Amino acid sequence: MDITNEELNFISDLFQVTAPDKLNNNHTLTLQSAIPANIAELLHNTKLTLLAEVGDYQLWFPLKIRIDKTGVMIPILSAPEVIDTQGIKRCWRSENLNIQSQGFKVESISSTGVFLKLTTKEAPFTTEQQIKLTLPNKKNITINIEPVRFSKRGMAAKITHIHQGKEHLRAYLFEAHKRQNANLYESTNTTNKS
Repeated sequence: MDITNEELNFISDLFQVTAPDKLNNNHTLTLQSAIPANIAELLHNTKLTLLAEVGDYQLWFPLKIRIDKTGVMIPILSAPEVIDTQGIKRCWRSENLNIQSQGFKVESISSTGVFLKLTTKEAPFTTEQQIKLTLPNKKNITINIEPVRFSKRGMAAKITHIHQGKEHLRAYLFEAHKRQNANLYESTNTTNKS
């Protein structure tokens, strides 16, 4: 892969260190604790993801870098997206839920889709709709869903947009995954007693 002169200059500017014009006889050493402004700006606008593999699952943790007033980098991890890698990679789906919704019973949910059972006598909708869900921890989620399949059991829909509560939904699903797969999250550290 070839890089252009412009790209090469950009990369070299990121790591360029400016040396003092003249060293005095005292030979003092200076230490800079702040991140150079051009690298700080690059990190501030970067979206990173950390991958952890647990059993047959991948956990994709969103990572943001915050730089405080003194120039120290502070990594901030958010709740991960849980991906089931058995067969095809897909977002892990949780069942046996206690999620409240007006007019629906949530049978299963992932960060990309939901299976709903109608609790009213109204005809199911066939176009994209906005619905509100309340998690057991009383956190609210507002999502747009688009029906993809109907059956006697209910309606499968894909989540087209999360207006409110994306982080809450990911955290809820991650906690549900940890509860249902506790053996995968057990510490492997053991203490030998002699």
